[in-house]
Amino acid sequence: MLLHKNTLIVSEDIRKEFLFNNQTASMGSLLNEMTAFLKIHLPSEAYDDKISSCKQIIIELLTNAVKHSEAENTTVSVAIGNNRIEISKSDTGRKFYLAHYSGIPPLNLPFRKEYVGGRIKIYEDDISHLYSIIHNENRIVFELLEYPIEDVNVETNLLEHYGLLILTKLSNEFFYTFDPVTGSNIFTTVVHLS
Repeated sequence: MLLHKNTLIVSEDIRKEFLFNNQTASMGSLLNEMTAFLKIHLPSEAYDDKISSCKQIIIELLTNAVKHSEAENTTVSVAIGNNRIEISKSDTGRKFYLAHYSGIPPLNLPFRKEYVGGRIKIYEDDISHLYSIIHNENRIVFELLEYPIEDVNVETNLLEHYGLLILTKLSNEFFYTFDPVTGSNIFTTVVHLS
């Protein structure tokens, strides 16, 4: 690993997997362990804002595991390389779902081929809309559209999937993949280092 002019150069990815027991009481120690891993491999102060974003991403992914996965354990992997940080959360629990969604395209994985490219609105408030774009039969990519703050309604409620908005906002890339072979649900975020 080499840091040159605030660009991280590595010959191969630095990767570590962390096992999470999906218990709220374990979140703090795991968060500290994962943050320490990032700080060891990204020691320059130039990366403090990226590490801060990753810390918030990790908090949301762990919270998502506790609240939604219905699995006994979750694996969270962190990879650093190619001038980016990739954080993935994988479990074999419940597939991605949206509470109270019954629109077209139906949110049933795997998706039928005719729905590839379709867009599903997940969340909206006065300043942003969060969509999932059906990338292929087993993957959705999250997209955030933000609007200027002109008139914010103080009555706007934060919906159940506000955490997805946070993950999309903190990441350069954010997507969900269902692996039908293993039954794994994989949420992946990518934070570019430059």
